[in-house]
Amino acid sequence: MNTETIKNRKSVRTYEEQQIPEQTMRQIREFLNQDDNPFGVPITFSILDADKDGVSSPVILGAHTYVAGKYKKQKNAEIAFGYSFEKFILYATSLGLGTVWLAATIDRKAFEKAINLGEDEVMPAVTPLGYAAQKRSLRENLMRKGMRSDQRLPFETLFFEGDFQHPMQEENAGEWARPLAMVRLAPSATNKQPWRAVVEGNRVHFYEVKTKGYDKESTGDIQKVDLGIALCHFEIAAKEAGFNGRFMQSDPGITIAEGTEYIATYAGEIE
Repeated sequence: MNTETIKNRKSVRTYEEQQIPEQTMRQIREFLNQDDNPFGVPITFSILDADKDGVSSPVILGAHTYVAGKYKKQKNAEIAFGYSFEKFILYATSLGLGTVWLAATIDRKAFEKAINLGEDEVMPAVTPLGYAAQKRSLRENLMRKGMRSDQRLPFETLFFEGDFQHPMQEENAGEWARPLAMVRLAPSATNKQPWRAVVEGNRVHFYEVKTKGYDKESTGDIQKVDLGIALCHFEIAAKEAGFNGRFMQSDPGITIAEGTEYIATYAGEIE
């Protein structure tokens, strides 16, 4: 997985009526068995058969396989889920498979029953798995247009230097330019793009800008899942750019606006 995989990933809602070869499914199972995250939160993945397990989504056409993930409620669980699930989605992309993050537009009760969701567990999202159809359905085209799926907020709206009073221009981002550009490409719930980052020397501090109504008991804070996706993209690109770094949680105390929450810091050195 690399930045090319991130650039190539597209949300797919219309699939070919084509089975995934067993060899590919074996690779997927092996990957899911060792998929981890920097926060040490165990994520349990399930591969589901749409017909046998009775799972579906009204916005998906042609998919016969789904992957769901769940975790036990604990600190950093949503961020960890987003990181691990996106890592899997990028791996599936590298195998030529189509995916899409689904949270609200699924038969949630059917999925939760199929994965034996416990009372202390949360299943934030699932993805179909299959080969993208040559042509998107009319419904998919309308959804993408409605959510403005291909649009991203400007670089200087998302990223800052030293504090939130100094927007960062992409041409001034130096070695952080590519990792931050990959954060911009991350998918998010209804394309809200809730991540913000402040660059401070060899550290990048990540924050969540909250949208009202996106934090629920049944699914957790879905925008923290979005932050996990962004962290996954950032780390892949940082490694590719030659950084040797890690995520840590040490709030730098930068003044933040109401509704903004510190998430994590990437501390990196160029090798």
